[in-house]
This record gives sequence, C-alpha cells and structure tokens, in this order.
Amino acid sequence: MTDLKALAYELLAEAQQSLKNEGHLNPTAVVITPGENLIFDMEFENDEERDELYAEMMDLARSQNASAIVTVNDVYLDETNSPVHLEGEEWRTLAQSPAEAIVVTASGSGFETWSLSSAYLRKDGQFVFQPSREALDPGGEVPLLGDWTGKTGAA
Repeated sequence: MTDLKALAYELLAEAQQSLKNEGHLNPTAVVITPGENLIFDMEFENDEERDELYAEMMDLARSQNASAIVTVNDVYLDETNSPVHLEGEEWRTLAQSPAEAIVVTASGSGFETWSLSSAYLRKDGQFVFQPSREALDPGGEVPLLGDWTGKTGAA
C-alpha cells in the first residue's frame, strides 16, 4: 500500500515547485489502486468540464477498487474556513488580498479524510510559502468527490 502521508508531502513539494516555475498550478489527482497509482491532470475550462472530469475519475477509481484518491488543488481561502493560520509581518498584506493555498487531500475507505495545506503569498513575482499543516476532515465529504467510496463518512 502506498504511504499516503509521504505521497501527500511529495505532491505538495512538487506543487510548490510548479508554482515557482510556472506561476500557476493545474489540479491533479492520484488514484491509488491495488496494482498501480493512476495520475490525472485535471485540466478544465469551466465548472461543467470539471464536474465531468472528476466524475469520470471517480468511476475509474470505483471500477479499479481504489483504496484512496489524493487530490492537489490551488485554492482561495476565506477567513471562515481557512485551514491554516497565517503568522508574521509580511502576511499582513493578505488582509488586503485573497489568501491562497495548495491543498492536498486524501480520501478513501478505511480512514478519515485528511488534508495537508500550505498557504502562500505572491510577492514581487515570487511565492512565499507558509509551513504546511495537516488537518483531519471529520465527516469526510470532499466537495468535488463526495462519498466516492459509497461508504458514508469514509470518503
């Protein structure tokens, strides 16, 4: 079985590097099956395409008896549901602009959904990352994935 925590940290480091090199991050999903890890580049132009792409990926995950799905997304944070606490002098400018974060989420059967996040600031053409933080997501419903395992509270 794939070590999900190690994979999440590896994916976070790759996402941070991608942001530094390319200035943007394409969403990614890794479907963990008994035989292999399937990697999906989740490029889409609108919400309809996104929903269709995620639905196809979840269908494949179910048909391949996947044990987990790990997603990597670049998100805007708001004050009410920010998964990180921003600290330090240079983070004061975040009050004037939306905070962003890379969020890696692991969902599956037999464990609680959890996430790894790293907030960041775009400053003078560079990215300044906050230390990563882990968080459990009780209830387990990942907005784009829903309960993809078919076992309520397990995804």
